[in-house]
Amino acid sequence: MKKLLLATAVAALSVSAAHAAPTVYGKVFLTADYTDTNYDDNYRANATATSAPNDESTVKLNSNASRIGFKGSEELTDTTKLIYQLEYGIDVDADTNGKGQFYSLDTYVGLAHNTLGTVLAGRNDTPLKLAQNKVDVFNDTLFDMANAGVSGENRANNTLAYQSPVIVGMPVSFMAATALSETDTDGDVLVTAKTDAVKNADGTIKTPEKPAVYRDRKVKDNGYSLSLAYDQNGIYLAGAYDKDMGANNVNTGVIDNTWRLVAGLDMGKMNMVSGLTLGALYQQSQYYDNYSIVNNNRVNKASEDEKSWLISGKYKVGATPWAVKAQYVNTTDEKGVKDNDVNEIAVGGEYAFNKATTGHIYAGQISRDNYKDETIVGTGIEYKF
Repeated sequence: MKKLLLATAVAALSVSAAHAAPTVYGKVFLTADYTDTNYDDNYRANATATSAPNDESTVKLNSNASRIGFKGSEELTDTTKLIYQLEYGIDVDADTNGKGQFYSLDTYVGLAHNTLGTVLAGRNDTPLKLAQNKVDVFNDTLFDMANAGVSGENRANNTLAYQSPVIVGMPVSFMAATALSETDTDGDVLVTAKTDAVKNADGTIKTPEKPAVYRDRKVKDNGYSLSLAYDQNGIYLAGAYDKDMGANNVNTGVIDNTWRLVAGLDMGKMNMVSGLTLGALYQQSQYYDNYSIVNNNRVNKASEDEKSWLISGKYKVGATPWAVKAQYVNTTDEKGVKDNDVNEIAVGGEYAFNKATTGHIYAGQISRDNYKDETIVGTGIEYKF
């Protein structure tokens, strides 16, 4: 009887070990943001009477990439295991922003080998997005570099991805992904709608009629993304390239390609300045061309190359719980439109209450030439579990 009970207990432990419960993780990041918006006088003057915007000041609660996830693994052989992750975004302030209250983030299943690397299938951040590492020190806030016109921050559907182990003992890793299009049809997207002529009081034309503008949309071909990164002794260097990888800030399939270079320095690990990290990023995106239909004829308008660069710094203040940070971002010809330039400058602080809880405070401005300036002051709390 004792042997039977012992065998039953061992079997139960074996089943428990073989089918370990998933790890539950996530974060809640809620901020209160004051935004003062001032529109450019020329932009307002050229707008129609019904669309002319007014300057405004608002205070909003924002849920900044709050999420919950479940992840785990299952040993298949001595060298291979199945891995999985189910991750979902949650809007703590109940503003769905068109995505629903509960939406998929990085969600996949895959195989990990001790020496050959990892293969994933599902929905994932692209290698180009991951290459930025932590140089965007205001990531997930209103000062996230994506809000300053930096494209390429994509999470792609229908992806097959590969991540190498450390290459031949060197601190170098390689990532590659392809996004399956699952469609056989290209198309186009509306960039700006047709606007009627605006007349002065005497009947003369103030602003002429403008035809609708469309942009070629390429979604028929599979996309791909590649990155190569070096990370050792406080020095991080990466290069990455995207081709037809889908969504940017506005539309799907309108970016032909993007390449990105990233550098990060941890001055403490380099035995120079303890607590100081510096970052820099440069990238260029090529958009598909715009066109209009004028007198039943297609008139092409070549898109400009969008160029972005970023510099950032973060300093942990000695043995205190404080860290201070600053960032500057510049984007020229945002979305491929000539003279659509964006500048962001932001400063902020973080207060670590404990390992899981961080307070945030920040202020700065995002300026869009010929459109609007936004001055932002915010504070909030972030809890990770």
